[in-house]
Amino acid sequence: MTAALRKAVRERAGNCCEYCHLPVEASILPFEIDHIIPEKHGGETVLVNLALACCYCNRFKGPNL
Repeated sequence: MTAALRKAVRERAGNCCEYCHLPVEASILPFEIDHIIPEKHGGETVLVNLALACCYCNRFKGPNL
């Protein structure tokens, strides 16, 4: 994933988790770029399929759709 794509995801999300809306500044753990439709289910690494996620939301979702 390119740095430009990571930056675009963060900017679109307003530096908040796109699932629970937790601000990046409120978390001691780093946020992750999550595939909304996981790669193992055919999801692509494109802006519309990526979300900024806090570690809690990303772990809860895991590889599920």
